[in-house]
Amino acid sequence: MRFWISLAALALASPSIALAQSTVVLGTSAARACYEAALASTYNARSSLVRCEEALESGLLSRRDRAATEVNMGIVLITGGRAEEAMQAYDRAIALQPELAEAWLNRGIGHFTQGHHEEAEAHFTRSLELGLGDAHKAYYHRALTLDARERYAEAYEDFQRALELAPGWELPLRELQRYEVVITPVNG
Repeated sequence: MRFWISLAALALASPSIALAQSTVVLGTSAARACYEAALASTYNARSSLVRCEEALESGLLSRRDRAATEVNMGIVLITGGRAEEAMQAYDRAIALQPELAEAWLNRGIGHFTQGHHEEAEAHFTRSLELGLGDAHKAYYHRALTLDARERYAEAYEDFQRALELAPGWELPLRELQRYEVVITPVNG
């Protein structure tokens, strides 16, 4: 089976904060349909979730592909406002493939959407430690968690790092515009 990584964007209820999720593509038709549902970031219980479930129940997926499909199912669930079920899907993915950085990233997004900022930060950091291919997404999301906890200097650094890794990316650019850098002289 072929294994690719792609990206999808998820906008939260708050128009000022947008989250970008990482999705994993698989080669089987049901798994591919699940991926496409996650990529579209739209929720339709009859099609999106059913396709993910069909892929998982098929018995045709390798351990890694099953974990990737669990990540995509989690994205479909969280898009539909079913955060607890999404977190369970991410947990299953991590149990199958603890080194799957995308699972940690998306679990962090799940925590963030629930207001669990410390847990979210830890998961974003873990995804970076595991070598997330789309590291700019983890830096951006970790910056959001730091900002929410008023750790502004660290948040600013992570927004900057996200922008360095993905020049011109609108989300960190928008967040950085909210900051004012003030240089104060050190007396000594």
